[in-house]
Amino acid sequence: MSPRKRRKFAKPLPVASAGAGTSWRLDDGSGNGRIPIAETSAAAERTKGQETIIPPAPLYFRLLFSLPIAGLFAEWLLPLHRFAGTATAKAMLEHLLLLALALLLTGSFRLPGSINVSGRLFLIVLAWQRLCATPEGPGGWYSHIAHVAGDARSLVFLQTSALSEDSRLLLLALGWGLLVCSVQQLALLRGSAALFAVCTLVYLLALDLFFQIDVTGDIPPVLGFIVWLLAQSRLLRLAERTRSFALPYGRWTAAGLGLAAVLSGAVWAGGAVHAPQEAKPVSIRKTLEEWRDFAEARAGESYSAAAEPASGAIAGTTGYGGVGQEMGAPLKPGNRPVFTAVTPERVYWRGDSAAVYDGRRWAGEETEPKPQNLTSLPAAAPGRALTGSGRTLVQRIELAVPSAGGFPLFHAGIVLDIRQIDLADGSRLGYVLTRGDGAYYLPETSARDAGITGYTVESVLPERRPDRLRTLTGADPAEVADRDLQLPGTLPARVKMLAASLVEAAPSRYDAAEAVMAYLQRGYTYTLDTRIPPDGADFADDFLFVTKQGYCVHFATAMTVLLRAGGIPARYVQGYAPGTPVPDSMPQRVAVTEGDAHAWVEVYFPGAGWVPFDPTPAGPAAAALAAAPDSAAGLAAEPEPSAHPGADAPLPALPQAGGPPAPPALAALGLAAAWRWRRALALLPALLRGGSAGRGRQLRAAALAWHGLTARFGAPPPGVTAREYARSLATDDAALRGAAMGFVRQWETLAYGGSGGAGHPPPRGPSGWPLSPPQRTTGAVSAADPSAAFIRRCLYIVLRLA
Repeated sequence: MSPRKRRKFAKPLPVASAGAGTSWRLDDGSGNGRIPIAETSAAAERTKGQETIIPPAPLYFRLLFSLPIAGLFAEWLLPLHRFAGTATAKAMLEHLLLLALALLLTGSFRLPGSINVSGRLFLIVLAWQRLCATPEGPGGWYSHIAHVAGDARSLVFLQTSALSEDSRLLLLALGWGLLVCSVQQLALLRGSAALFAVCTLVYLLALDLFFQIDVTGDIPPVLGFIVWLLAQSRLLRLAERTRSFALPYGRWTAAGLGLAAVLSGAVWAGGAVHAPQEAKPVSIRKTLEEWRDFAEARAGESYSAAAEPASGAIAGTTGYGGVGQEMGAPLKPGNRPVFTAVTPERVYWRGDSAAVYDGRRWAGEETEPKPQNLTSLPAAAPGRALTGSGRTLVQRIELAVPSAGGFPLFHAGIVLDIRQIDLADGSRLGYVLTRGDGAYYLPETSARDAGITGYTVESVLPERRPDRLRTLTGADPAEVADRDLQLPGTLPARVKMLAASLVEAAPSRYDAAEAVMAYLQRGYTYTLDTRIPPDGADFADDFLFVTKQGYCVHFATAMTVLLRAGGIPARYVQGYAPGTPVPDSMPQRVAVTEGDAHAWVEVYFPGAGWVPFDPTPAGPAAAALAAAPDSAAGLAAEPEPSAHPGADAPLPALPQAGGPPAPPALAALGLAAAWRWRRALALLPALLRGGSAGRGRQLRAAALAWHGLTARFGAPPPGVTAREYARSLATDDAALRGAAMGFVRQWETLAYGGSGGAGHPPPRGPSGWPLSPPQRTTGAVSAADPSAAFIRRCLYIVLRLA
């Protein structure tokens, strides 16, 4: 009895059971009732398979058990804290971490149920008050409570977009608090921690792959916390099986901590010796784009990077053209193939850049390009002198028609190596032309030489992480400042004033570029129907203050001029948009046409080199394809879509204004979507389950459809039949009305047939209204529509309503 001296035993209570022995009960002193300790074999046999409760552990063990849980929750928030770009976001994450620590500490004590629940609710409300930054005094509390009360109606009717900021923060605090409490209770009472450990690893992996948030330094402590947590949960499982109180809590906890420390140290040491290479991002965006392209049949207008000279109302055709021509002529989309490419990622195809702007046109370098032998690459590549992102890309380009050369070598980012240039006769070209500015040109071949058919190029993608670009400082190289700050002396003063208003208030160079890009995207219209500015007018000034509409040449020129006027080195770049995926191609290919010709801007960052930005907004056709709102803080980060359906996604080579979407915002969006589609999700198991659906399953599916209908159109008045209700639906959606009528006919057969015979009350419709005797339908309805078809119709109605 020595191990039990510290326990408080209640009076033995016999278990009333015929032929069974007695069962002793233990009072744990918490006021939560008694916990069964031991039963006779007969009673144990009867309760076999029933849920058991682990005997309570000492307080110090519960506190130590909660430490690795706290560490894992901290690792959920710390990567986001490093990624957060504003002080407000950092403060919010810090308050959530403090809330988690307070809840875990409270949950370690065995408090009575009412005190435990009220205490945790108080902590959640207090955290919500801090998240809202409530002013001191009761007035601040009253304002937030008034906001929440006003949002109650919106929440009841699932109008989540109408919720105020206070209500959203309250939902965040409640959800986070419930998650923390649930994880701790599952771990302490059931010894169940494996699921939380797996979710933590998957979450960190998703941050690294999908949002490019570096979590390499978080992996060693996370593994240590997981090992320590699982070791302690193993002891609780052992206590459940042995039902013994004489357990080595202290020694087991120390051994688990030691093992966790050794493992974390080994992982950290291995990472220090073999530094991991940055993985290429995994994205489903490519698949979604392919679906969209297939559905829309490649509709929409295309961008242009340059135009042939035009006069009057005669429009040129989109396509890649050289610099030196007057800009602004109207264009028509072209569709002639240019090349196909095998590329691991869809990126913009960079051609060449222009540095000199005279107010009407762009001009390139005056120096002639010099030959460079391919064997001197990659050591001599200019990209080696730049930082970039460190992520390399190998691409194979095959020209649509063998070419005589004389045009840029299109690539992604900064060229590291040109592995081969193939000719039509099977031979290879051994050199390229370059001016040393990062652009390469395929040399012209003579008439007796075979044409160029394709080439393979290795590039490094530019640095695109906003959090790093915001921290880069330093002086620009002299040659960059001399060449890429050039502006004509005749530039109107109002252009300079606009540039100063956009750039001077920005805290960093990246924020200045983002401000100019957002200004152009939101205040100007995309169109191919343009004109060349009048004689003597500046092209950028005419676009910014007169026409306020244009295509990519207008937007890229305006952004370059505004940045230069604000003292930020920038250059005008032309090339091609990513192109359109070729269906059923292995490996995946993209097809690039003249309609994909495009222009954008590169901004210089000391320590990172040239970083691309695309200021062109969506064209009319593409605007309908891109439904992402630009008002949400997290989604305003993405570059606007291009007018070409294959070029409108945020691409790896182009930084996104404001950074990738914040994971908390995506998580909230996912929860809102799951809530909005909850009825459809509830119907999926019934639809996916094989075999014929039983009557009970069909009635449950019908209930979800009825709930959706009444939630949208209101409950039916008394005395109205189901068919009358379906015919009276206030909607112009003919498909929904037809589906509802068919659903009602099947539902009547189902509700009045089956097992509903004598002795059963007549079935009642949604919301409990009395149904008139239904008009019997012929058996052909039931025979023509099996149970699976009925469930599919219910799912269709739910989806239409959602």
